[in-house]
Amino acid sequence: MKRASATSRGLGCLACLAGLALLACAPAIQAPSTWPQPPDTAPGVAATPPALPVAAQPDVELRDPRVAIVHGQSVPFDGIEEGLTWPALEKALGPRKAGDVVTVQVARSVPMSDLLRAAWAVHVADVHVQSPDASGAMRAVELRARRDGAPPASGCHLAVFLQANGTLRVAAPGGPREVGGEHAAVSLARSLAEERAKCPLKYVAFGAESDASPWGPVFDVVVAVDEAKSAGDARYVLGQAMHVTAR
Repeated sequence: MKRASATSRGLGCLACLAGLALLACAPAIQAPSTWPQPPDTAPGVAATPPALPVAAQPDVELRDPRVAIVHGQSVPFDGIEEGLTWPALEKALGPRKAGDVVTVQVARSVPMSDLLRAAWAVHVADVHVQSPDASGAMRAVELRARRDGAPPASGCHLAVFLQANGTLRVAAPGGPREVGGEHAAVSLARSLAEERAKCPLKYVAFGAESDASPWGPVFDVVVAVDEAKSAGDARYVLGQAMHVTAR
């Protein structure tokens, strides 16, 4: 498989959005209910509602690397290492149509590659991804699928890749740049208002410099942007990591 640059790969893999389900013939396992829940709001203090409701019973759970769980059934990854396909997961999911929603609950330690593969298996459905945020509270964000046949809309694309040191590398219409510091995600969210002033954002891709990187820190970046609503009505999608060498 030939790998592209950070910009082209991040923007070219944006179709990696969909949802998941699992293969019923795999051995059943019991998934303990240990996911952290949002803390109680102090008396007299109004809670800020999440951008997207958290589902009590997600369709799919990604708790451990290379394994998906649905209704107590385990589906190990059975694709090729260099690819995004997860055949057993796709078979278990069955056909999905535009407008369907699949809720995927993901542990923060799960590698980006697992979520990319799981999302790819959904194809045309929307994906609601819910995970604990940095404080431990469960949050949810929406990854909307591309609508085939919809009239093309003008606008720009933007990709954000989290590096190991916490710096965000941004591939934007005006050229690549980096956003660093202790609150890089918040700084990025604020800067998107400037990007939108130059060109409306059609979608924003979120990823990491390596697909082996954990999902949690990337999720925090998505949450920061979603909470600020600084990307407007742009679709959130997943971006695959850059690999320098071609294969």
